[in-house]
Amino acid sequence: MTIGLKNKTFMGLVSAFALFASTQFGVAQEVKVPYVKEAAAQARIAHALTEGSPYDIGAQRFAELVDVYTRGEVNFKIFPNAQLGLEQATAKDTQLGLLEASLVAINNATQWYPPLDVTLLPFIFRDREHVNKVIYGDIGKDLFEGYREASGMRIVSVLEWGDRGIMNNVRPIAKVEDLSGIKLRLPKNSTMIDTYSALGANPTAIDWGELYSALQQGVADGLEGPPQGMIDMKFTDFLEYYSYVPVFHGLAVILVNDAWFQALSEENQQAVLKAGREAGEYQRWISAKSHVSGLSKLAELGVEVNVVEDVEPFIEATKEIYESNRDRIGAEWIERVQKAGLEE
Repeated sequence: MTIGLKNKTFMGLVSAFALFASTQFGVAQEVKVPYVKEAAAQARIAHALTEGSPYDIGAQRFAELVDVYTRGEVNFKIFPNAQLGLEQATAKDTQLGLLEASLVAINNATQWYPPLDVTLLPFIFRDREHVNKVIYGDIGKDLFEGYREASGMRIVSVLEWGDRGIMNNVRPIAKVEDLSGIKLRLPKNSTMIDTYSALGANPTAIDWGELYSALQQGVADGLEGPPQGMIDMKFTDFLEYYSYVPVFHGLAVILVNDAWFQALSEENQQAVLKAGREAGEYQRWISAKSHVSGLSKLAELGVEVNVVEDVEPFIEATKEIYESNRDRIGAEWIERVQKAGLEE
């Protein structure tokens, strides 16, 4: 059975075999295959990005692996393109139990638990290996359990939006001063908004669903996000410059309603967690590759691309964000994340 094989097709093959066996060999009783179970839990998972995007690939992988590891007993149907609402809305619906699961950028999940904002501090992650040390180690275990207790939602998978460069139609960003006065769209997250204020930009919080028209109308001059994300959303139609300076490494999470999760059998709970980890690892690999190819694709589409080699001035300009958020996030969380992997 391959990962992409659907239960209906597989069960059809099983039925055909059973019919053949009973016809050819005179088997009177019904043939049953105990390995494949009847679907016991139907669930929905929503996300706001386009089909075929790295987000969607991660959601598809998760749903397929859940299908395999629960032997067909838990089925997720994916709703992309904000069909069930924008990310903050679907996260809220997941918390309320109106939706079983939602894939959202982590900045749209932190409202219930401020320590989760530690992942959004500027330049907090040294590289992807550092990210893995945090999310798969004791820090991630403790952080996500605190989130579950505070929100009633369980983080079952960590994906990524990726290194978020700056795309705008004013000028290339090569140094901090180049951001001065640029109207930059940011998510509705205070840590992220304060960061770009410290860098001299004029950040404005705009819902993702309103962003395309806001950029067209000049309400914002640009936004920050990964290369492939800019292509997927067709911001290349009217934004001229992309500057690769990874102020944030944007993580994304699959949230499930914890009451829904607890109602699953212990076996299926473990299957969902296993599927979540493997889907996250796969999606982040896809995302990492898309960063490299995305820069080339942007250039092919006529966007002027530059990579900022010296990020130290950007780091220096945003140090104040650590101090201003230390009490809200928790000094111990900041220290633990910064030290992760260094003691080995």
